[in-house]
Amino acid sequence: MYSLLRWRGSTGGLQLLLVALLLAAYWPGLGGPFVFDDYPALVNNPRLHVTDFSFDAFARAALSFDAGGGSRPLAMASFAFNHALGGLDPWGYKLFGVVVHAINALLVFALVLRLLGLVQVGEQHRRVAAFAIALLWAVHPLQISTVLYVVQRMETLSLTFVLMALLAYLRGRALQIAGSRGWPWFVACLPLIGLGLACKETAVLFLAYALALEWTVLRFETKEPAYGKLWRRLYLIGTVLALLVFVLIAVPRYGSLETFTGRDFNSIERVLSQLRILPLYLGQMLWPVPGSMTFYYDDFLPSRSVLSPISTLFGGLVLVGLLASAWLLRQRAPLYALGIFWFFAAHLLTSNVLSLELVFEHRNYFALLGILLAAADLVRRIPVEDGPAIKYAGAAALILGVGALGVLRAATWGDKLLLATDLAARNPSSARAAHELGVTYYEMTDGYTNSPFFGFAQKQFEREAGLPSASILGEQALILMASAAKQPADPALWDGLIEKLRERPITPQTTQGLFALLDNRLKGASVDDLKLTEAFMVTFDRVTFPPNTYASFGDYLLEQVGNVPLANLMIAKAIDESRHYPGYAARIVNALRSRGHDEQADLALSRARELGLEVAAPIPATAPATSGAAPAPGS
Repeated sequence: MYSLLRWRGSTGGLQLLLVALLLAAYWPGLGGPFVFDDYPALVNNPRLHVTDFSFDAFARAALSFDAGGGSRPLAMASFAFNHALGGLDPWGYKLFGVVVHAINALLVFALVLRLLGLVQVGEQHRRVAAFAIALLWAVHPLQISTVLYVVQRMETLSLTFVLMALLAYLRGRALQIAGSRGWPWFVACLPLIGLGLACKETAVLFLAYALALEWTVLRFETKEPAYGKLWRRLYLIGTVLALLVFVLIAVPRYGSLETFTGRDFNSIERVLSQLRILPLYLGQMLWPVPGSMTFYYDDFLPSRSVLSPISTLFGGLVLVGLLASAWLLRQRAPLYALGIFWFFAAHLLTSNVLSLELVFEHRNYFALLGILLAAADLVRRIPVEDGPAIKYAGAAALILGVGALGVLRAATWGDKLLLATDLAARNPSSARAAHELGVTYYEMTDGYTNSPFFGFAQKQFEREAGLPSASILGEQALILMASAAKQPADPALWDGLIEKLRERPITPQTTQGLFALLDNRLKGASVDDLKLTEAFMVTFDRVTFPPNTYASFGDYLLEQVGNVPLANLMIAKAIDESRHYPGYAARIVNALRSRGHDEQADLALSRARELGLEVAAPIPATAPATSGAAPAPGS
């Protein structure tokens, strides 16, 4: 490795070596499963399940990420491409993700090479330093849970275009500094950022990354002083506009002093929590031991004030110190300052007032590069008496150690049982980790209730149900397992499930679990209808759902339970909530009529007309779909 780092070979040779080492590190992880958000976004999303390469099929898939349609279309189209080639085999999806990551590693190599030139690193060291930084970024264990977590292709593919835009921006600025025309390269940034936004909204952070470049390595330098002043004014105007958008639009729309729906924190508590979370990320970057990265952080408790817990204050002091050091050293150590600014810029959206989960490892995909740049600049400035040999040896040892940890984590991600067992062992207080292990054990039963894995699954779901951060998924899985074993469910399970629906946040996992119970009941599972009805009514009292939810539950009450008065209420509620879904009221009326429920169809028609909804046009009868929960326990 020492001779490797001292190699002064061609840039092309280093690029090939970078890709080869990256592929070798990630190859053991390609056999792994879909995890967590892969299921609602990909596996259980029928619009994404393209089987041919027709334009219409891909257009539907591209608009399938959210209910409104249109968000992240390029990333969704790439998932549809995977499905058209190999269905729902995770291997192809993960390979695609590794290829995207390899492209990004090459772009990082080119970007770092250019940055090192801007800070006057000698050409004899520049290529090998850029190679070392790009390789560390590529095989760092923190990146494994982004690259092999299929749905996070949205993040990695978005960064592909952001990196291209940063390279184009630097090229344009270099030409401008030399007195040539740089504007075509600046114009090229626009479609690249547009493509990035078509993968994920974080591409908008390009503007913050570019501003950090100007503050540090570029310093608004131009051959013509007038252009330098123009750049400063443009960035000042852009910064003011961004602050106005944040204060006048983002905070009023997304911020809340009340607890977010589905969360146990509000905006202020979320921002305060980031004072602990960002140092957590820094620790994972600088000391990437396996125990520091647990993937699931659902047991992470939010900060309630600066002093609760006290680590909030200490974390805030660390972050302020980092920012202050970057600002004070931006001219003497521009690469260090750039790295720190990029770390913070990468978290501007996800560490803000948005109602997102508190912690996710994939949020560091680009931020890691900032910390590596800062660390490399510090190492570069360490004086040595006997030449750079000791630095090369240290870099070689670091790459070997980090690479070995990356390969180890990739191999863990490459086996479903190993991954589930590892995550549950590393974070025993995570309900999600316990649930994932329980589901894995249940799948290993192959439907045989006398399998030893049936008991293993049962124990995991029982453990999950008792955790403080648990949703209803543990109880839901145990109820369905009792049905599979043709045994009555323990009444305490229903009591615990309904109590959680009353007291704990109604999260997406909660609603998925509840509708999985309904879906299994409709497929013949032995489920207590009175308790299931009570569970839904408790949930409806706390949260408002789209109209298909009420229509589906109304169907169940009408056709399975025989509770006509309550079914009528649910159908009326479905009509009320269909005001923002054109044509859906007519679908409800036609579906009820086609199944002979004329009384309910007349009720729905009357309610729709009271609300001024258009229902006169003949629409093919289509029964309202349920929420699409998977049939297996704990789906």
